[in-house]
Amino acid sequence: MTTRRSVLAVLAVLATATLVALSGPALGQSDDVPSFRKRGDMEKQFVTKVGTAIVKAARLKPQKIALLSHEYKLNTPKANRAELLLKMEFHGLVTKKRYTADITVMIDTTDKDAWEVIDIRYSDNDPSPLSPNQKNIDELKRMMNK
Repeated sequence: MTTRRSVLAVLAVLATATLVALSGPALGQSDDVPSFRKRGDMEKQFVTKVGTAIVKAARLKPQKIALLSHEYKLNTPKANRAELLLKMEFHGLVTKKRYTADITVMIDTTDKDAWEVIDIRYSDNDPSPLSPNQKNIDELKRMMNK
């Protein structure tokens, strides 16, 4: 009877661990996702986190992600709007080749302390037959506005 209880206890622990792993966000823990409402004063670190999160959402297991450049364009296409233009690099998991990604984050800057992401446009030069995962990018956009 003791062996049976031990086996049931182990199975219960495994089932609980599996449920916890599956119930978390598809993009990892929400602590890894930067919030535009809480961006703070460390701009380069913040922008690097934003770009890294977007590349991770768009591609399957990118390696060595780095920020190459970033720029804000204000009041485009209308007032209280901004575009954050990012150029990121990453390496493929299998090929180890270097790829670059061009990312445009459309931002509503009406509230100067709590920006809101309106849209994220992503493109890269990875010739993979799998296109960037737009569903993950849309989910990330929602999480960035928390």
